[in-house]
Amino acid sequence: MTTRTLALTALLVAAAAGAALAQTPTTPQPGTAPRARGSAPPPAEPRSATPPAAAPAAAAPERRREGQPVNIKVDLTLTDQRGGAQPIKRTVTVLAADGYTGSIRTMSQVYDPTTPPMTVPLNVDASPTLLADGKVRLGINLQYDWPGPAERVRGQVVNTSLHDQLMLILENGKPTIVAQSADPIGDRQVTVEVKATVLR
Repeated sequence: MTTRTLALTALLVAAAAGAALAQTPTTPQPGTAPRARGSAPPPAEPRSATPPAAAPAAAAPERRREGQPVNIKVDLTLTDQRGGAQPIKRTVTVLAADGYTGSIRTMSQVYDPTTPPMTVPLNVDASPTLLADGKVRLGINLQYDWPGPAERVRGQVVNTSLHDQLMLILENGKPTIVAQSADPIGDRQVTVEVKATVLR
């Protein structure tokens, strides 16, 4: 076979292979239609201008309010009066730091030869909080019992119990009457006056 014949055969083989490649169809990508040759590309999908909402952050644990570095003096004055008799006054003073509680526990026993001794308590819990405007929020828990007269007669009141639980807003250093309790049977009444003073 001559050199000329070999060269011609090689050209024919190369031309046949190129024609086969040109006729191989292109496989379109999934979800897209085949685009005609010479047409414009499809428009891009519009993007939202609003970014996706972020996941809500976990709420921080609530911290206890720190009180001011001051003490608050709470004075309670109990006025015990029976009818038109001269009133008897008792004063209790509690000192507590801002945001904390001060307590006083007092017990007395009343002697009576005909009965066991009678226990008379005077208990006070005071919880002051200094507010931003200078006023004092005050929680009070008061227990006070007062016995009847020593001379006992039938139908006479032997003992009266008082239990007051109050939440107040007070002016600094200003005494305020916060409770008046009456004996449910007799003519005796007890008045409670409170004064809260911030010690700076």
